Amino acid sequence: MPANRAVVAALAALGLALTATACDDAKDSTAAAAASSPASPSPTERVASMTGKRLLDKGREAFGRVSSVRMTGFAVEEEDGRRTDIQVAADRKGQCVAKVEVESKGQFELVRTEGRTLFRPTAATFTALRGPAVAERYKDRWFAISPKSEYASLGGVCDLVWTVPFGEPDSSWNTLSGAPGTVGSRASMSVELSSKDEGVLTAHLAAEGAMVPLRVEDGWGEAAGKTMAFDFADFDVPVVLPVLAAGSVVDGDLPAKGAA
Repeated sequence: MPANRAVVAALAALGLALTATACDDAKDSTAAAAASSPASPSPTERVASMTGKRLLDKGREAFGRVSSVRMTGFAVEEEDGRRTDIQVAADRKGQCVAKVEVESKGQFELVRTEGRTLFRPTAATFTALRGPAVAERYKDRWFAISPKSEYASLGGVCDLVWTVPFGEPDSSWNTLSGAPGTVGSRASMSVELSSKDEGVLTAHLAAEGAMVPLRVEDGWGEAAGKTMAFDFADFDVPVVLPVLAAGSVVDGDLPAKGAA
């Protein structure tokens, strides 16, 4: 995947929620029914026998039923090699919480709820952006991001999580089944995805049970030189929004540097 699009296209990532035991063809149904037989293939073997296209199709279908997810990982910009680390949890209702750290630029939090996206830089970042006096006056405040704000694009972090493994809904992928493996302590099966527009990705899917994405990364399994890697967890776990103190939200952009 082109590294200069990693934060945009990779955050677009969110997951697969394939179900290995919920296949709709006769072969898979027969295998599931015979699971208790010693001669039956294991769930991992059944997954390994699927084509990349089938895995992709089942992933898209099942992902539509996922109500929420948490994603953590990083992306590296192509032009300057700057790394961005992201933690984000989002649901289909539009609620989202995120923490983002942009190398050499700063850190901030995002909250989206009730149609509003709120932005809060850390004290150090606020000081660097607007100076110590403004940072002190507005410390711990959240700023509501308007469509015309210079920070309007930050809200995309919440939206992009739903497209990382597959790109945009109409993305056309060439697919290959990869190899069985493990991610953390879980058995996985990789699927290699490539397209002219999106580049090359490897999605590592849980090989047993619900085939959620355990990890999505650029390239086809290279150990080094990654410009993007994201791990996924907490599918269908409700997003917990922070309790915002009364008066803690400011409607408008960050005040100008040196403002009283």
